[in-house]
Amino acid sequence: TRTRTHARYNMSLYRLCKISVLVGTTTVAGALVFERQQRRAREWQHEALREFSRASYNAPPPEYSGPVFKPRLDFPSKPNPEGETFPWLDLDFKKEPERYLLAVRDYCLEGNTEQDFRVEENEVRGWYHIPWMSFLPTGREPIHGLTMERPAATGMLSDSQRHRLQTWAVAFYNAPGAFIIGNVWEKPWQPKLDGVVFPEGTIGFKLLFTEGSAEDVPYLKGTPVWKASIARQPEEPGDRGLPVEMRLIQMDVAIRDERADIGWVFGTFVYHSSHPHHAPWRRLVPVCLQWGNDPDLTVQRYQEGGRPAQTWNNPRVREMGILSGSRPYLGWLGRANGPVDNFKSCCASCHSTASVPDKNNTVPRAVPPSRPERPEELMRWFRNLKAGEPFEEGRKSMDYSQQLKSSIYQYNEWAKTHRPQTLLDRVAVWWQGLLQVRPFPNAPLPSSGSNK
Repeated sequence: TRTRTHARYNMSLYRLCKISVLVGTTTVAGALVFERQQRRAREWQHEALREFSRASYNAPPPEYSGPVFKPRLDFPSKPNPEGETFPWLDLDFKKEPERYLLAVRDYCLEGNTEQDFRVEENEVRGWYHIPWMSFLPTGREPIHGLTMERPAATGMLSDSQRHRLQTWAVAFYNAPGAFIIGNVWEKPWQPKLDGVVFPEGTIGFKLLFTEGSAEDVPYLKGTPVWKASIARQPEEPGDRGLPVEMRLIQMDVAIRDERADIGWVFGTFVYHSSHPHHAPWRRLVPVCLQWGNDPDLTVQRYQEGGRPAQTWNNPRVREMGILSGSRPYLGWLGRANGPVDNFKSCCASCHSTASVPDKNNTVPRAVPPSRPERPEELMRWFRNLKAGEPFEEGRKSMDYSQQLKSSIYQYNEWAKTHRPQTLLDRVAVWWQGLLQVRPFPNAPLPSSGSNK
């Protein structure tokens, strides 16, 4: 009996010691893990800030010695800090579409053409870039910050285009738009994704360049030319070569205008050599303007003679050679689009899909399926969604901003491999190890009390 009592005492003492060691060690370990986690979180935030403002995917080639791209990311703290007035808001885009578009074009070009779109040097008004656009292989090149767009298939840009041509682009937002971008990216490591709605007066515009020559696309004779260090082949976007000449072909604009059926007006300009203006940038000709998706314009209605009621198309498009013989229209069934865009969609439709990526970092497809199961499935891409209204139930809208969607997508791709483990993850690993701790490692384990 005395032996059993002594054994039980030893076992109780052993358990007490083990529990004491576990508690003490867990406390110390927890503090160490917490401090390590805090340090790693700070390091991660610095890494995120660095990637957030990274200028380009690739460095400038050693042979290049000119100016390089610098993203402007000092977003304003107010939507309209200078109290600007927006002249296009005094114009009726339905009655005067060309005049409306030209007012927007001149606003976008003012102070930028003089600085070759180094917008940080614009002395007229502030223009800003989207962050997180340099992580993926399709990201910014180093000279002008161009990102890869969809290549133009043979014959897509003109009847004389004999081979596929790469398209690269760079986008800008004015102060009202940049204010919202700054809200989303107030913390470069933790984007705020709820309630994204741009204020009226927002303008985003994008300059699109092609590697094609004036022989490939005759109406580009005399167009502005930029040097850019783009991909050698579109199949290998990250394999960048020496700077090549890229020619301005198109300018897209997105205007937040409450009078539009969707709260946005989209427009496209194309450079055309026939324009008499002496300044090449002013030869950007209005091609189309769109304020809705024409939800009732189906294939059947189009075949019966129906045409878009929420799009204006320049009647000289075919005459100017902008609409090549390989495409029936610029946008689907006559809706708005540019020559470098997919004619199976249109401006407003594509932008309406801009959504926060889901947990798998997937987003709705920007172009409707070529062979939908049902005709009504196709028309999901041509609804008149209001500003901030999500494309799919359960998703969060990026309010028609594909650029903002792309920045979230690239951030998520970066975070997959850079986000630190949570404190809970680390404590769980520590605890699993601590359960194996023995207070006196060299001492034999006491009897379980089964000895007699």
